[in-house]
Amino acid sequence: MDFPILDICDDELGEAWLRKDFHPHGLHCPQCRASVKQARFFGHTQCSHVTMYRCQHCQTAYTVYTGTVFAKKQLRPAQVILLLRGICKGESTASLSRELHLAYDTVHHIRQQLHANAIRLQPDTPLPDAVTETDEMFQNAGEKRRKTQRSRRPPRRRANMQTGHGTYENDRPPIIGTVGRESGQVRLRVAKHTDRKTLKKHMARFTLPDTVANTDEWNGYNQIERQHVTVNHGEHEWARDDDGDGIREVHINTTEGMWTGTRNFLRPFRGVHKDHLSGYIAMCEHSVNLKRITPKFIAALVRCK
Repeated sequence: MDFPILDICDDELGEAWLRKDFHPHGLHCPQCRASVKQARFFGHTQCSHVTMYRCQHCQTAYTVYTGTVFAKKQLRPAQVILLLRGICKGESTASLSRELHLAYDTVHHIRQQLHANAIRLQPDTPLPDAVTETDEMFQNAGEKRRKTQRSRRPPRRRANMQTGHGTYENDRPPIIGTVGRESGQVRLRVAKHTDRKTLKKHMARFTLPDTVANTDEWNGYNQIERQHVTVNHGEHEWARDDDGDGIREVHINTTEGMWTGTRNFLRPFRGVHKDHLSGYIAMCEHSVNLKRITPKFIAALVRCK
């Protein structure tokens, strides 16, 4: 059910919000970096109705969209805000295009640009926690909307319920996730395989050397260079008390809950192309780590490369 929320949004207030969040350090001329206070009013754009400025130093014309992925897009401020909100919250492209009265391809193109920036903004630092949990999830993600010759590849099983660990090649790319028990921060990355080399590199990158790593019994974790404790899901072991204090501290239940949230984030899209899966996972990671959108994140998300 689509709600006509665009009809009750104020574009003037929306432009003020965009100016504050797109340019947290102040709106400047993109050419000479002069402040907007040194520019003169130049009118409004014809379709989007946003204020246009002309710099008094270099005569460059610019708007609040200049320098962002929305530059040269004929979108109202209310459309931009609601589009950003929908993409950050994981709404489907089809529903956003209907509610905001935009072409599907326009929304899809902007989403891909924002996802590319989201991947670039993913933190590359290790989690500060003394205890972490790491697990992998296999997401059905084929080649959605791509025309292929049927003779090139055999038909896959219904819902791609293939046995064994998934790989990028069999359309079940693995997502490796590490979560810190104290901070609640996560690191999610799409991988080609879950072999020892990949998992060892992931653990070395996103955990501290003295971290206690909790994993399942998968052999790929055997060579990680961390203090390592495992639970054997194959033997129906879900949590274990190793030190006898009555608390079952050896488990990966936090990551299992994280995967529930990840699947819920991906579910509205009803299938994601595996080449674009990293962008959706990056947005999911930011939604977990940030909890609330900040002007700093918005400014970095919409900035042109």
